[in-house]
Amino acid sequence: MKKRTGFLEHPLNWVFSTPSSIAVLRVLRDTKEGMSGRAVARASGFNHQTCALTINRLEGLRLVKRQGSGKTQLISLNFDHFLIREALLPLLRKERELIARIRQDIVKMIERPILSATIFGSAVRGRSKPGSDIDLIVIAPVNAKAGAKSKMEDVGYEFIRRYGIRLSPIVMTVREAKNRVSKSDSLMENVLREGIDLLPAKIREVLK
Repeated sequence: MKKRTGFLEHPLNWVFSTPSSIAVLRVLRDTKEGMSGRAVARASGFNHQTCALTINRLEGLRLVKRQGSGKTQLISLNFDHFLIREALLPLLRKERELIARIRQDIVKMIERPILSATIFGSAVRGRSKPGSDIDLIVIAPVNAKAGAKSKMEDVGYEFIRRYGIRLSPIVMTVREAKNRVSKSDSLMENVLREGIDLLPAKIREVLK
């Protein structure tokens, strides 16, 4: 294992030494009362043994603490710890805000006369991975389609710069979208089934 340097100089090297560490901290952020070790394991998505080792390591760093004894022990964050209070909780809050911030930025960058904008795919299902696109379908008037496509290309470049995420927009007119719906197009079925509308006008309303 590579040297992690001094704890006081680089404490986050120890905090984030394994992926399970941030997962456990994330699970515990919203509970003052604490959770059982098994409950933490279920919520974090790691097996009980991995979670137990992670809790022990974080307890050694005084980032988490145990309450009670035996099988009734509850695990909670040490909310008085400087790193929890000043670094980790703010970081986790920003992580939680990311999806909402992305949606807000898409709306800000979209210009009239776009009729509707709907995200769908892995970003909606909670199954996105590093390198996944954000799938977006944009409905535009016929005379604004070309301009909308050009604008969405600019938005896509900005998203890569700002978030490191590729935006994958599909721009259609109402007629084109209706035509695909009438043919039971799988993409449109996915959009209508799971899509999240970003503008006041919903895609179902636009396509009526």
